[in-house]
Amino acid sequence: MGSNTKPQSLNVVLLKMPRVAKTLTITEVQAAKPRDKEYSLADGKGLYLRIRTNGTKQWIFNYYRPHTKKRANLVLGSYPVVTLAEAREERRKALVLLKQKIDPKEHRDNQDETFLKPTPKPWKRSPGNG
Repeated sequence: MGSNTKPQSLNVVLLKMPRVAKTLTITEVQAAKPRDKEYSLADGKGLYLRIRTNGTKQWIFNYYRPHTKKRANLVLGSYPVVTLAEAREERRKALVLLKQKIDPKEHRDNQDETFLKPTPKPWKRSPGNG
């Protein structure tokens, strides 16, 4: 007795792999020219070089804020003042902070406040007010 069974179809699930950005080279950074619209070149792990229409080049770190899970951009500086290697090091530091659930932008702003605050002068009573 032969059974007439149909072969069962296999449900194939295709997983989308995240797109891995090819890391930038110094030559690519130097050769990036302005266009009619602003555009970005990806280095990977959230680091981008944004090229503006006026020709300025700015390093941007794009990440999810740890508490709100919303996207944010952290400006790391302008090229050539901040080199490719320095931008990558700043990205590494930001990723370490994110691993500790610390928002890199808030961390930097808090450090700037303490750095820029003048040290308070001791209060002195003037001789006529005493």
